[in-house]
Parts: sequence; structure tokens; C-alpha cells
Amino acid sequence: MKELIPDRLVPLVQRLRWIGYLLIYSVVCRVKPVKPNRVVFVSRHGDHLGENLRWIRQALPETDYSIMEFFPASDQSRGKRIIDRVRLVVAVAQAQYILLDDFSHLLHAIKLRLGVRLVQVWHGMGAMKKMGFSRVGQGFGAPARTSLTHRNYTDVIVSSEAMRPHFAEGFGIPLEKIHATGVPRSDFFFDGDAQDLARDRLFAQFPQLRDHRIILFAPTYRTGVNNRVGYPLEFLDLDRIGQTLGEGDLFIIKNHPLVAESWEIPPQYADKILDLSSFEEFNHLLLVSDLLITDYSSAIFDNALLKNPVVFYTPDFEVYDGARGFYYPFDQYVYGPVVHDLDSLVALIPGVDIDEPRWSEFCELFLNSCDGRATQRFIETVFSPSVSQREGEGS
Repeated sequence: MKELIPDRLVPLVQRLRWIGYLLIYSVVCRVKPVKPNRVVFVSRHGDHLGENLRWIRQALPETDYSIMEFFPASDQSRGKRIIDRVRLVVAVAQAQYILLDDFSHLLHAIKLRLGVRLVQVWHGMGAMKKMGFSRVGQGFGAPARTSLTHRNYTDVIVSSEAMRPHFAEGFGIPLEKIHATGVPRSDFFFDGDAQDLARDRLFAQFPQLRDHRIILFAPTYRTGVNNRVGYPLEFLDLDRIGQTLGEGDLFIIKNHPLVAESWEIPPQYADKILDLSSFEEFNHLLLVSDLLITDYSSAIFDNALLKNPVVFYTPDFEVYDGARGFYYPFDQYVYGPVVHDLDSLVALIPGVDIDEPRWSEFCELFLNSCDGRATQRFIETVFSPSVSQREGEGS
């Protein structure tokens, strides 16, 4: 339907969609001042903050900042969604800082007040699959050139200096608004205490993961007929996988959050194959994994910080590349073997070594600002000098 709207009318249609909320926002802006140090977190990760926002919130002293949280993607009734959107625009109209970790059509349509910062702390690291305005004219999900989507960010953070131009293009904003602070949630991979706590919690919830060699299967989603999102089940034969697993092996399935349909696990392999797609802390699974099997997923960036071996399983590479596209040739993303069929994948399950030179090049290109201090740099970049000084004194 949206493809039928002329480009020049797209911004008008985007605003009309939210006209009631925008009118409330406008009224509040007229009658209420911006509240200094009011911070609004907007997370599209269910009913809780995504990892980037969690790390930032923990670093902000609550004695100095008034913090509000909103979860527009949580499962709510229509009436509750309307009420929460009204609360959101009232809060945003008075906020000095607005932080979000994904797109928000409503926030893309507002006109920011003078001096207010709308900061995108994008959930993924690196730049792999083309996104946003990098995909204009390229099929499902691509925005019109005139779209309001993403354009009103005052700041965006990325994982390395080399990622800045890609995010500037993807979000349709000037390069100077993109900051290579590193990604706050990447600090987890440099924090031994946080990792120990994560392992303990994971093993307490899933004790069967202890003392096993963990193979983590974590592909990204595909967009199919009628824009249906999923993953082709025919790409994986769990009987074949089960026959290949060694005595101490455990095969974990972690589907993308947008993928609803999964495989039926053969009863004879129920003790060797687990579907943990509903478990939200993906990095905690990576932490205990010995081998990652993935494809075009941004999981490769998190995995690289752990220096885990990886197999790239890409049976549909040509189709996917043609439909979505990458910021770099695919061979610049791989630091492990690439296979295109199940026989080749099964042959690698017993053991894979990481490609050290490729891994080092990969980290330098995509992750060189992720060093355990990304959250601190974010605070110094976005918030007041007084907080920056206190953060520095405490480090």
C-alpha cells in the first residue's frame, strides 16, 4: 500500500498517522518547559530495556537525572497502547534527552524542541545488512527518499570509526551526528564479574548446559511471500544434526525474535537438541558456546568479541544478497568457513578453528571502539560535563 503513495506525500502521511499524538505533543510543548536532566528511555524489546539502554541507565546517577521508561512494542491491549503513547509524547515533550534502541515511527514524526537530544543507541553492532536509506528502491522495508524515518536523530553511536558513514547513509543524517563511542552493551564482553554472574544465572535456569560442548545455531530471519517473516525450515535437518553430535555435544537453536515457526525436535535427540529461542539474553548463550553457526546475522560482531569459532551457513546467499545487500563484500565479514549445503555444515560440527588473521582484521574494521569503556564514552559524549567528570573519577 505504501508503495502507491507519491514520495512528496510520504512525510504528510507519516504525520497524519500520528496526528492525535502530535497535537498533544504540540500543546504540551507550548504550556510546559523542558525539564533539565529529564531522560526518556524508549525500548522496543518487550517489557524491559534493551541491553544498550540497560548499561546506560546503570551508569547514570539517579540523584542527578529523572528517568522514565517506555516500551511501545510490549504486548498490550489497544486501550493500554493509546494511553502509553499519550504518556510517551507528554514525557518526550518535556525531556532534555530521549534515548531509543530501534526505530519509532511516532518519534520520527515529532519536531524536537530546541536543545533536546534524540539519541539512537541502535541495538546491533557493526554494519552488515544494508538498512534504512541505504536500501531506497530495494524492495520490502525500504523507505521512500522523502521519509521522516530516522532523520531527526541528533546523535547516533556506532562500534567503530569505519561504521560512521554507513550509519549516516542508513539513517539519512549528517556524518557529524554519528559518534564512534563504541556500543555500551559491548562492555559486557570486558567485564569478568558480569560474565560470571550471567553464567551462574544461565546454568541455574538451564542446568543441562553445564559440562557440554555447546553448538549455537543462530540464523537471521528471511522475508518471504507476502512479506512473511521466517526462516526456511528445509535448511536444517535435525535428524542429520542429531546423528552428528558427539557424546558431550549440545545443539542449541536460537531463532531471531521475529521468527515464530521452528523445528520439531526428534524425540530421540531431545537430550541433545534444545530450542532456546524464547530466551532473550542472546549474549549469555554466546558466552557458554563453543561454536556459533550463523549466516547474515549481526551475532557475528558479538561473537567476535568472545573470539569464538564460527561457521557461516548460507544456502541462499545469492538470493539474500540480491534482496538485501551488504555494506561490504560478504567475504569481509567471515572469520570462519562458509558452507552452502547441509552436508558441508554437518562435516564441520565436530570442530572448527577460528581464522586468526581474518578475525583480527574483522575486529579492527567493525569493533575497534568496543574496548570495555563504551558506556563511559557515551556518557561523556551525550550528557553533561559534570556527569562525565564523576564517571571518570570513578573509573
